Amino acid sequence: MADREEFSLADYDETIRIVLDSGGEFTIYPKGTSMLPLIRQGRDSVTLAKPSAPLKRGDIAFYLRDNGQYVLHRVVGTGGGRYTMCGDNQTVPEKGIEPRQIIGAAVKINRDGKPVQDRFSYRIYKLLWHGFFIRRVFLKLGRIFSRERVKTGDRTNGSD
Repeated sequence: MADREEFSLADYDETIRIVLDSGGEFTIYPKGTSMLPLIRQGRDSVTLAKPSAPLKRGDIAFYLRDNGQYVLHRVVGTGGGRYTMCGDNQTVPEKGIEPRQIIGAAVKINRDGKPVQDRFSYRIYKLLWHGFFIRRVFLKLGRIFSRERVKTGDRTNGSD
């Protein structure tokens, strides 16, 4: 993977908005673990565009929290003109996200330079991951097996 210069999104907020508002696309390389297992830091990129219609359940939005933090999470609910968001690796939704906070929506997710959203496996993942029950079970099992590996001394990092 080619080296990329890291920068603060706040420094480029205006540029990102100008590009998206003019109909262009902007690619980011997300950091963090909130969108695992779908989006992995250091491997995946997300291309954003300005939504042409209100977001719907299952869409991935890039938004700005009132505290100034930039977030990339999935829409898990809508109502009252607001959105409920949650990272794929989380079980506690964030309610009350207003349309004014939405900067862009994911139109492409690339893993190793190849689109993910065109894959059949992604469509199945997206369908199943909507349900918090399945998400909670999967994440709980992941934590249990992670603890078991540590107890038994298996220190592999589990990366591809």
